[in-house]
Amino acid sequence: MFPFVFIFFILVDQVSKYIFEHFFATSKIHILGDFLVLSFVKNTGIAFSFPIEGIVLKVLTIALIIGIVLYYFRYETYKNLLLTKWAYILILSWAVSNGLERVFVGSVTDFIGVKYFAIFNFADIFISIGAFLLFVIYFKYERANRD
Repeated sequence: MFPFVFIFFILVDQVSKYIFEHFFATSKIHILGDFLVLSFVKNTGIAFSFPIEGIVLKVLTIALIIGIVLYYFRYETYKNLLLTKWAYILILSWAVSNGLERVFVGSVTDFIGVKYFAIFNFADIFISIGAFLLFVIYFKYERANRD
């Protein structure tokens, strides 16, 4: 089941980016006034548009994804926790989607803008949710092992 979910998440991300790039590239959609806006942007930097670009960013992206995969298979698979699997599926599928775009296109399509914060996409949201789940799992797991 997880390989299908992995592929499905990548497809959802790529389709959402395609839709915004090809149908909303010249318009802004105000959801909550100026606070929440849907607007097409090509992000050539890393997270929050931090200015790392070019081959360094591509190598860093690939290394980070490979590192997460290796960590998961080395330290997490034996635990056999369903929530941990879901957290890693969220992180890896959406990271791979952003990574593919970064490596092959040279930028990532962002389209969800929050005033005074950042502009991002669905992958960024679900990577953050996966990371939060891991934080909660590790906090609970470590606490349970100490008691």
